Amino acid sequence: MNLAAPSYLLAALAFLVLVVLALWTWRQRPGSLWVAGAALLSVIWALHMALVAREIGEAPVSGGAFEVLRNAGWFAVLFALLARRGASAARPPAPLRTAMIVTAALMFGLFVALALPLPLTYGAWVGTAMLGMAVLGLVLVEQVFRNTPLQRRWEIKFLSLGLGALFAFDLFLFADLVLFGAINSPVWQARGLVNALVVPLIAISLARRPLQAREAPVVSRHLLFHTAALIGAGLYLFAIGAAGYYLRHVGGDLGAFLQAVFLFGAALLLAVIVASGSLRSRLRVFLAKHFFRYSFDYRQEWLRFTGTLSAEDDEIPFRQRAIQAIGELVDSPGGLLWVRDRNGTYALEGVLNLGDPSYPPEEPDGALVEFVARTGWVIDLNEYRRDPELYQGLQLPEWLAQNTRLWVVVPLLKGERLQGFVVLAQPRAPRKIDWEERDLLKTAGRQLAVYVALVQTDEALLEARQFEAFHRLAAFLVHDLKNVSAQLSLVCSNAERHLSNPDFVRDALNTVGNARDRLERTLAQLRHAQATPDTPSRIIPLDRLLAEVSEASSHRSPLPRLDLREPAAVIGDQDGLKNVLLNLVRNAQEATPDDGSINLNLYTEGGWAIVQIEDTGSGMEPAFLKNRLFKPFQTTKGNAGMGIGLYEARDRILRMGGRITVDSEAGVGTVFTLKLPLQMAPAMAEPS
Repeated sequence: MNLAAPSYLLAALAFLVLVVLALWTWRQRPGSLWVAGAALLSVIWALHMALVAREIGEAPVSGGAFEVLRNAGWFAVLFALLARRGASAARPPAPLRTAMIVTAALMFGLFVALALPLPLTYGAWVGTAMLGMAVLGLVLVEQVFRNTPLQRRWEIKFLSLGLGALFAFDLFLFADLVLFGAINSPVWQARGLVNALVVPLIAISLARRPLQAREAPVVSRHLLFHTAALIGAGLYLFAIGAAGYYLRHVGGDLGAFLQAVFLFGAALLLAVIVASGSLRSRLRVFLAKHFFRYSFDYRQEWLRFTGTLSAEDDEIPFRQRAIQAIGELVDSPGGLLWVRDRNGTYALEGVLNLGDPSYPPEEPDGALVEFVARTGWVIDLNEYRRDPELYQGLQLPEWLAQNTRLWVVVPLLKGERLQGFVVLAQPRAPRKIDWEERDLLKTAGRQLAVYVALVQTDEALLEARQFEAFHRLAAFLVHDLKNVSAQLSLVCSNAERHLSNPDFVRDALNTVGNARDRLERTLAQLRHAQATPDTPSRIIPLDRLLAEVSEASSHRSPLPRLDLREPAAVIGDQDGLKNVLLNLVRNAQEATPDDGSINLNLYTEGGWAIVQIEDTGSGMEPAFLKNRLFKPFQTTKGNAGMGIGLYEARDRILRMGGRITVDSEAGVGTVFTLKLPLQMAPAMAEPS
């Protein structure tokens, strides 16, 4: 009996259903459009195979150009999954782009060769080409599964199984054709039905969301688990082998056909069973219940719990890792994390594999929070729904009591304070919360509370540092404004006496212009929210700069005297360096009596330009020099100073690659020494 046409028609119908399902969800999952396209090409291929089989009375060796289209569609799906690894990048990595281009070129060439009416027969080269596409498909399936993060493999597991089985079947068929030049007609007829069998697996992958992969069990349980799994798989394979043998020899004309379909379906079912997380979980629960005294290997569980919490994973934020860590202890795939905020309420801050809920915060005097904080109990929600009186008349919120997907509530106690609580989803395998699970969850909850508090402390510290930067900016700005105010006050106080003096008017205008420039820089600092805005560096002739500083400071006594032993130039922020020197000279004038002296010295030493501001003023005490100098908000002027000038001076000199040192003695005087990297002779310098 020839069943080729019905077999391929069934495949076309199955892939058509897959097209509808993929298009139905494409808005929520745009990636399903790739699956829809590949499934549509598979529909066309299967219809072509069915029509040809109806005309010639037997299954065709291959679909020719339609075979290329069908494989190209699934190759595109696999390449799209590989490209999803670099979703944060602008485009796929270069090696992947190269592989995509080469594959597209080969598929196009093969399509043209098979589509044109050339005198080609289905010789060895056609079979080899089909065999090569099957091998390429298996390689792509392996690469997709290998390069998918563990927490996302749950999503593509059945897709990989289905496509892998599809290409493996083609590999077997075309290898037989290439090696022996013959085909097994019943197996070729069954190819359409085999393709239809993988459609449900691909459909499951369309509807799945990624879950977290489970860690490996401990050694002794690992050995027992895999031994039991291998024994079960062996018995299963023995049973299907016997059934296949029976179908082959008892089924008559349909024996070979039924055997091929049955063996493929049984092998595919075994792969699904082996890959099922729920079945693995049930087996672990069964083994732990009947072969071990305790349900957990506490050493292994605690190592895994701590490792998950302390891991740094950009794809899984800490609050989701916290749920994952405590959920893995009892095989729960997801949950909710509620954390106490600054207002004292408990807000939802983490969700894992439970969608995107928007539950309202829990008040600290609410029934749930009050009960958990007072008792420290782990609440079994299944038990609560059966008999609420077991929990002393506790009234749970409606969102918690009515949602059957939620399983247990675990308190996060830090000392006697409730830091938060975790609500875990129902486990993969049904299990009862006994004393052992309760003790483990309570202990893990206390450990998790410490981690949550630490993360909150880190976030608060980061916020405090931001405020610190803001306050530092404000201090610098106030210091600059004080200097501007002092300059303008001096102009105002001398205006009446010297208003008719042209030199005074010129100096006053220069002072006002300088004050305007400083105010503009202050506004720039406010706009960019930084204490020291970046200023383009330029070559600074120090002899000219010191002359400008001396002239700008000549309105106060004692007058600074210049001692320019040799010219020198440095590179940096000229306005910033001038402000530093002006501030140091002004401090010297304030600390020195009118009959004292202030010297500005300039010379070079090795690769350094040396600037000294030397005064015969009051000097500084050794304790101040050792413990308070160059620290913000430390000053010897009492309420007259802010203690910012020297701090800013050292900061600017350090950013120019220089150093600043102080030699001072109380009642004798002070010498500030600035060492700056020497750049070039002033003759070569740009004009200032």
